[in-house]
Amino acid sequence: MADVFQFLSSASLEKLTGRKAETLDELLNLINTCPDSSIFYHTFSAYMKMREIRLPYNNDFSYWISNGLNEKALAEKIMATDLSEYNTLRSLRLRLIDIIEDYRNQKSEAFQKRADDPFHLFDIIRVVYLTDKFAYDLKSFREAISTISIYSIYFHFIECQLEKDLQTNDFSTWIESSLNLPDLAQMIKRIDLNAYTLEGLRTRILQLIDGYLEEISKGLTSAGLDY
Repeated sequence: MADVFQFLSSASLEKLTGRKAETLDELLNLINTCPDSSIFYHTFSAYMKMREIRLPYNNDFSYWISNGLNEKALAEKIMATDLSEYNTLRSLRLRLIDIIEDYRNQKSEAFQKRADDPFHLFDIIRVVYLTDKFAYDLKSFREAISTISIYSIYFHFIECQLEKDLQTNDFSTWIESSLNLPDLAQMIKRIDLNAYTLEGLRTRILQLIDGYLEEISKGLTSAGLDY
């Protein structure tokens, strides 16, 4: 019998660290020395706090570089960073550093600019709480996904990765370990976050589950399925 999955949710509170940057050199120093949770906040947390209103910017660093320093080319390079390609926050941090340092070789004068509005480094305080939604099998999981809040989706699919160091998400972990459906778990894990809002993410998860259930209803095994 599968373990029961109780859906959680969270309220992520922004916390000013008191640290700021007015130049690219100062931003580099922040990225080099800040905690992993700050890197996570300024990248992955964008899906919650600004994805709907600041498109196409998918992280705080690119938004500030574009609007604070008017360095559009560098902002675009950082925007192009696919968060799903990084297995650890350390590797993501190093990639951000490489992009900015490479830009120095291309346009050193950009590092002389000083923004009127500085980049403020934030961290997060998370308050996690239980919901009244449970899943016992794939069908009940599908029903719950369609009704839970976007905050719960954000917590289990994105925010949980802060503790897991980007290795996986709660949905894929439970589907693989408790339901023994590794193929479906991997399909959900491979969802491209850059392609979806949180509501779009909900829809994509439902599509994958529905497709899987349809194949099962046809008497097919999960082996080799790809969506």
